[in-house]
Amino acid sequence: MKTFQTSAAWCLGILFISVSLITTGSSEVVGPADPVVALTGDDIILPCSLKPSVSAEDMIVEWTRLNPKAEKVHLYLDSRDSFVDQFPSYRGRTSMFNEELKNGNVSLKLTNVTLSDAGRYRCFIQTLKKETTVQLLVGAVSQPVISIDGTKGWGVVLKCESGGWFPEPQMEWLDSSGTILPADGPPERHRDSEGLYTVRRHVTVNRTGNNRFTCRVNQLEINHLKETEIHVPDEVFPKSQVGLIVGLLIAVAVVVLAASAGVFMWRKHTEEKKCRKQLEKQKIQSTELLEDVNKRKAPSSFVQNLTEQLMAAKKQIEMLSKDKDDVTREKDGLQGQLNDVTREKDGLQGLLNDVTREKDDLQKQTGQLEKLKKDKEKLRNEKDEHIQNLTGEMEKLRNEKDEHIQNLTGEMEKLRNEKDKVIRERDEHIQNLTGEMEKLRNEKDEHIQNLTGEMEKLRNEKDKVIRERESDGMEDMEMGGVF
Repeated sequence: MKTFQTSAAWCLGILFISVSLITTGSSEVVGPADPVVALTGDDIILPCSLKPSVSAEDMIVEWTRLNPKAEKVHLYLDSRDSFVDQFPSYRGRTSMFNEELKNGNVSLKLTNVTLSDAGRYRCFIQTLKKETTVQLLVGAVSQPVISIDGTKGWGVVLKCESGGWFPEPQMEWLDSSGTILPADGPPERHRDSEGLYTVRRHVTVNRTGNNRFTCRVNQLEINHLKETEIHVPDEVFPKSQVGLIVGLLIAVAVVVLAASAGVFMWRKHTEEKKCRKQLEKQKIQSTELLEDVNKRKAPSSFVQNLTEQLMAAKKQIEMLSKDKDDVTREKDGLQGQLNDVTREKDGLQGLLNDVTREKDDLQKQTGQLEKLKKDKEKLRNEKDEHIQNLTGEMEKLRNEKDEHIQNLTGEMEKLRNEKDKVIRERDEHIQNLTGEMEKLRNEKDEHIQNLTGEMEKLRNEKDKVIRERESDGMEDMEMGGVF
């Protein structure tokens, strides 16, 4: 009887599994329509589920990375996570939501994402022989750094640099209103040994209302953007030389005007002196003629001629006097102009003082720029030294990684041997179970045959009893009739 109950339990189990397979056979494996985007260091989820929702607790789920070559990422087997043959780079970074398996959720969680994780992943349900794929895009970003790289003309040269990007980004300069500024040539690009991009770009900016400028780095493929703003002080911009040029032109004009006035006054003074000499000469001649007339008692015609000459000399003297007055007036006018020139000279002296102060400020700014250049050179040297140190540390880590991989390889080989041993034991156990099941099946068939024989025997006995009762009944009826 106990053997019969065991056989019935086996039959019910087989029937339940068959019904479950028929129910789950209509479910589909569904993944996301769009790629999953992540940054290096993030923890992400690769979605995968059964629709309509059925339990996946007793199913076999296999996650594999397909490109550039197939890599085993995660395996769910025998109602638990299995890390046999897992690719080394995924060790300790994968897990599934076991509490959600009953709802058909077979998504994979991947922690501390790296650039090498990017690719196409397959979610395969071996029990259903159905699958879907998920595309993973991995990027890297960093904050751009702005520095002042000197002056150019009347403007300041700004440099923007940002490293550690993947995929390759775009860089542009903007003013405070968001308008894109024309850069000084195309961006400079560099890719390091880790595959990360460094982008650098210069722009020359002129003085504006607020002197605020922005460097924007954008990566459209992973839809990430980083910005940095800088405020350039007014003191950094080169001072305008227009005041100096105007002051020099005015000074030259004043010098030329003063020279012209001096030449004019010298000529007037020379002519005035010449006129005085002519007047003195005419007076002397007139006096000599009068004395000669008085001595000689000259005739009336001579006196008349002499009188005419004297009248002419008098007119000439009057004209010279008039010219003297004109020269005096011109002298006064030139004195006024000279005073105006003096005042303009004082104004130019003020301008010259302002220009001198601007020159001193410019020299001070030049010293500041030289200091900035020295600081920049110092930072560059420190950066190079830091990069060298990082390179040494990375080389050390790479060696430790190789050693760790070798150790893991040995452990994997050991685990593989243990796995083979477990598989052999499992196969042997299955064979034993198969033999026991065959034995139970034979016992069941024999038991069924015995039960069938007994039931046939009981049926015959029943029929015999029925016949005997019918026979006894007939005899009783006959006896009753006799009585």
